[in-house]
Amino acid sequence: MTINGISVAGADANEGANSSRAFSFEQASLSSIDSIEISKTISADVDANAPAGTINLRTKRAFDRKGRRIVASLNATTQSDLWDNRRAGPTEKSGNGRFRPGGSIEYSDVFLDGRLGVLASASLSRTHTEFETVQNGWNYAPTAASPFPLASATLTSRVTAQEVSRFSTNVTVDFKASDSLTLSLMSMYNRSYNLSDQRTFTFTSGARARGLVGDPAFDFTTQQLATANTVTAGSITIAKKGSGLTLVPSFEFRQNRLTLDGNFAYTNSRSSYDPLGKEGAVFNLANAPTVGGNFSAQRSKDYLAADWAVHQVSGADWSNPSSYTMSSTILNTQDGRSAYVERMGGGLNLTVDVPFGFAPVTFKTGAKIQRSAYEYENQREAYRYQYTGPLSTAEFLSQIQSSTPLTFNNSGFSYTSLSGSPDLYMPSNYLLGRLFLDHPDQFVHTMTATNYYNAFIANSRHFEEDTNAAYSMATSQPADWLSVRAGLRWEQTKTRSLEPDPLSAAEMTAAGYAVSASTGQATTVDGIKHQYESRGRVARKGSYDYFFPSASAKFSIFRNTDLQLGYSRTIRRPEVSVLAGVWTVNETAQTVTAPNPGLTPEISDNFSVRLAQYFEPVGLIAVNYFRNKLKGAFQTQELTAREFGYTGTEFADYLFRTTTTVGDGTIDIEGVELELNYSLERLLPSPFKGLTLRGSYTYTKPNEPISLTPQNMVTAALAYKTGPVRLYLNAVWTDDRAGTISTGTYDRARWDVNLSGSYQIKRGFQTFFAVRNLLSKPAYRMAPGVANLAGVAPDHDANYNNAGVSGTVGVRATF
Repeated sequence: MTINGISVAGADANEGANSSRAFSFEQASLSSIDSIEISKTISADVDANAPAGTINLRTKRAFDRKGRRIVASLNATTQSDLWDNRRAGPTEKSGNGRFRPGGSIEYSDVFLDGRLGVLASASLSRTHTEFETVQNGWNYAPTAASPFPLASATLTSRVTAQEVSRFSTNVTVDFKASDSLTLSLMSMYNRSYNLSDQRTFTFTSGARARGLVGDPAFDFTTQQLATANTVTAGSITIAKKGSGLTLVPSFEFRQNRLTLDGNFAYTNSRSSYDPLGKEGAVFNLANAPTVGGNFSAQRSKDYLAADWAVHQVSGADWSNPSSYTMSSTILNTQDGRSAYVERMGGGLNLTVDVPFGFAPVTFKTGAKIQRSAYEYENQREAYRYQYTGPLSTAEFLSQIQSSTPLTFNNSGFSYTSLSGSPDLYMPSNYLLGRLFLDHPDQFVHTMTATNYYNAFIANSRHFEEDTNAAYSMATSQPADWLSVRAGLRWEQTKTRSLEPDPLSAAEMTAAGYAVSASTGQATTVDGIKHQYESRGRVARKGSYDYFFPSASAKFSIFRNTDLQLGYSRTIRRPEVSVLAGVWTVNETAQTVTAPNPGLTPEISDNFSVRLAQYFEPVGLIAVNYFRNKLKGAFQTQELTAREFGYTGTEFADYLFRTTTTVGDGTIDIEGVELELNYSLERLLPSPFKGLTLRGSYTYTKPNEPISLTPQNMVTAALAYKTGPVRLYLNAVWTDDRAGTISTGTYDRARWDVNLSGSYQIKRGFQTFFAVRNLLSKPAYRMAPGVANLAGVAPDHDANYNNAGVSGTVGVRATF
């Protein structure tokens, strides 16, 4: 995904290096976007890193407007959970109302007799969401105490309450220095803030060890020992801030049959978490409070039902903080995650129109250079503190008790304690943060060797990537009914990963430091520092280059009937987490997870055919066929030390996990898409003349399952306009799609329906609204059915998620 053809940096500290190449909408605002361009195959003048095609967001340009124009809007967003009589956060504060204000303003004008165009815009949005999750921890291993094929081992109920604010500004300047030369500057700045509380109750049944009374899938009572912990109350506070800056100066020179254009692009993006600094809240308790006691759990007789009713039947009361215990009073005062991505580069393109005798031909050639740098950190374990103050555990938990209840309006999940209270104990990270900041003398910093290693060694990644490209292409229309294009692109990629150069166990022992016999790592913080930081990081380098041919043709085979053929070769590069980092040793599982800085990318050959019939001026019908042949497909594999190439002795018996090319690495994906866009104005009488239908059906069939890729998808839209009224109803149906391939889980088919509209009060003034997830449909992650001699269980819900219904209302004025 690009903006005006520029690959914009997008840092996301949440996903970290696992999503280093993904475009992040979190810090972006769509207010500055004018149009969206989608292509299944690409031409040679486009970056080749588009295995499934490209999506290019075109921003508004200064010369797109004639004269002065000012557009201002005010809006308010809301969400269905804001209209109940209980709050779910975030924070311990009450109120905040049922609406979140926002707005935007856009100014454009042309000066100097049309030679200078300026467009500036700014927008602010705020949204509230309460996201309900009910997770069923099913156990499929029958025992003598519980022979059933399916038993509820854990029930997890979570409410994620979050407030998200986004600010975006865009300034575009176009200057016609002469009749031939245009100079431009595009600048964008985005800022975002996400405050989120994720509060979870986990109920543990002990189904297989102790057995259950009743139906283990729908209605049961636990038989846990009095010493067993059956409830865990965990809370996480997220305070995520992000920013992004993009500057693109460019020029275009046109003279006769020649066009020369170029640009320099600089873009950066930052993402970090700071709950203590921004909100005065800690990230979480390292060990969540727990309590014992048996319970009963019932739900509707439906394998999709999430309306569990949990009732405590024995033990200390779950609503009383003194009932809970903790294995330690250690807290993570900070989240510790951060990400920074910086990208700069430039490109130059030359276009020449040559009037050959057989047909005019447009030749285009160019070159591009780009450098990207990625930094990812997770230093959470460096901010661990233990409470050592005068309060007992019961007093400590009582002082940090949250007063904000969890609400499950959509799922119907509920619970009651032994005393009948509907509110169970939950710690507050805000009250805990206040205690930490007000009484720092009551907390002691804890830092083990493992903590230091995880904070500053294992989760620190630095990666650089240089991409150089050159291309040539030609476009011609040899006949009125035929247009053709062909091109060739070359891209060279050079990578550089900085990794520690640790001392060996023998060198550490010789230096007087104790080391673990199983891992070879130092057992003290000073030892870890000496082992991993006494020598500078070493650069692991990689390099590869490929040619990317592309070609397309468009045939006007009949009047208003077009046939388009397309081919392009593209590339998918591995994520930074695969290419950079350190070895992670798990002595219990006897595994070593290692990056693969030399991993080569996937190459995809993409074919597309499109047949379209246009019914001017009312619509079109089209059929599209596409096929993608992936070569060099990669995934994580387990190798023996010998297969991995390890020649040492410390990990000779360990399994090595690394990402490599699988087999011949070939996966074929093919599909068909049908699309319709038709205005019914000429077919229907008033008041239905303003109806327009749009829809599509997509069938996708890979020869091997691909996670999150549905086989069938339907989109449908109904637009209506009459006088000052505009209404738009959009729906998307997504078929079952594979989740985790190895376990057979899948996302259940669902409808997503949205409604929007506007009403023009008078010329230049209108009101508008939008409703998302109109039907309040949940998302289900399903698990495959199981069977044994004791019975059969069909496909069943493993995870239920529902974000409720959200909406926006506002007014817009144009001057």
